[in-house]
Amino acid sequence: MADIIPSLQKKHYLWTIKHNDMRQLFHPFFLILLLLPTALARAGETTIDFSAQGYANAQDIGTVTSGEVTLTFSKAKGSLGPKYYTTGTAIRIYGGNTLQVEAENVITSIKMTFSSGYAPTREFFNVTPGSATLGVITTWSGESNTVLFTNTASKGHWRLQKMVVTTLDSGDTLEEVSSIAALRSLADGTKVRLTLGVDNPGSIEYVENGSSTYAYIRDSAMAVSFKDFLPDDAGWHTSTGGALIGSVDGEYHFRDGMPEFTHVSSSIADSILCLDNWHSPKPIPVNDLSVLSGPDHRADYVVVDAVSLRATDDDCYTIHLDGDTLEMSNRFGVSDLIPTDLQGREFTIQGILGAAGDDLHSVLYYTQIDEIIPNILLDENLYTNNTTIGTYNSRTVNVHVERKLTTNTWNTLCLPFDIYDFSAIVSSSKLAAFTGYNAIDNSLEFSAVEDLKAGVPYLVFPTEDVDGIIYIQGADIVSGLSPVTFGSYEMVGVYDPTTLYAGDKSVLFLGENNTLYHPSVTNDLKAFRAYFKTTNTTPANICIDGVISTTLVANVLAPARICRKEYM
Repeated sequence: MADIIPSLQKKHYLWTIKHNDMRQLFHPFFLILLLLPTALARAGETTIDFSAQGYANAQDIGTVTSGEVTLTFSKAKGSLGPKYYTTGTAIRIYGGNTLQVEAENVITSIKMTFSSGYAPTREFFNVTPGSATLGVITTWSGESNTVLFTNTASKGHWRLQKMVVTTLDSGDTLEEVSSIAALRSLADGTKVRLTLGVDNPGSIEYVENGSSTYAYIRDSAMAVSFKDFLPDDAGWHTSTGGALIGSVDGEYHFRDGMPEFTHVSSSIADSILCLDNWHSPKPIPVNDLSVLSGPDHRADYVVVDAVSLRATDDDCYTIHLDGDTLEMSNRFGVSDLIPTDLQGREFTIQGILGAAGDDLHSVLYYTQIDEIIPNILLDENLYTNNTTIGTYNSRTVNVHVERKLTTNTWNTLCLPFDIYDFSAIVSSSKLAAFTGYNAIDNSLEFSAVEDLKAGVPYLVFPTEDVDGIIYIQGADIVSGLSPVTFGSYEMVGVYDPTTLYAGDKSVLFLGENNTLYHPSVTNDLKAFRAYFKTTNTTPANICIDGVISTTLVANVLAPARICRKEYM
């Protein structure tokens, strides 16, 4: 604690401390110090530059009046009285001397500029009331009509060059609130001191960076935007997920439909702490867009789920859900790309709820747009697969495919998406692609491959039955088929059941015993399979990895039989 208390004399502090550690840090004694009042909002400012007063060298200085501010320099217990010297262009305040600052209205801050090497030090400095930060720029803040500074040294002196005294106008009032909800209940333009405690911190939900800084802050009940909060202070480094704890002065406005807290430029805000890593922002889920139409959720970080988007004539977008509409705005310059084709797509959208500027309707300043990956069903028995595949062409889906594969025999397969490392998806299976035609021995050549490409027909040899290529996440749908042709043979995949007519000698399908057949009866080849088209009436070998079978079956319905290596 001894290391913490002196830090409160600094302007404010930025810590990176885990949430649990921070809660242990804030015990009651520390909170009493933390929540001491800060400087009031600026109303009047008096600047006194002693080099511009026309003083003669070594002139005694007593009372100095400027506007409503009166400065009284006194010898008090010193052996020498305060004097102005042109060397250093400063008033010398000797050991034992005092300086009293008085004003008609409440003094809220005093900033004193001293010559380098002649500034007050902690050992020989006293101020009543309160305390001050010391250095070449020495600053006092508080609330008093009279402030007394004393040089308690027995020798040596300070050299005071300039003073800036800030006061509060007598007609001004300061509302003190301890929650954002109470802040938002105030009238527009109210001067206010906002105090946020450890049990009700101002959680930083989002920070907007640009020509100015807006931090969207929410406590346990409501949100407000902090506009240009301490923009010239190097200690102000808000970050999303941080928190504000302590007191800060400013003005509340409800401007252009947005609740806004604007700090006053001379507010010192000694007791406001900016804390990193306080929480992980979680947007408020909203499933009814009409809830967002009014002002209650303005400045809140919200998320809407399973919504559709529509483009407007002015290249903007609107969110749609159950007949309600919400405008969108890329205020934050988010780089997320919205698809050109929005038909049938659903999204989850996060952002800060803002206003259109007329306070009549809300706008979502989006921070993140995620397309919801749809789940689709493809089935070897359905005649609507082509329609489904066409609807989701060039889109990413989670797909459930019902396609049975028979064990220890060759099957044909054609799918509308890529599968990398096919055997990892359909375990213990081999995949072969049509890769050539050898006219010398009239053989169709297949080669073992690892990856399946969308629209391309293959041969598959599983070592265990597959009742369905159950579920594949993140598949990119391709609606087009890619038949493979070598010589007079073309291997063609199908996504819908396809009729093969009896006696058609131009087509071949894979049947029992790893044998290709001409259709003897009119029937439908089930979906997600392949067949061959050919003008060749001569029986051909189908060989995998260059191995030709020597045991062809002589059968007019079996012009070719598949041969393979033993490991296949």
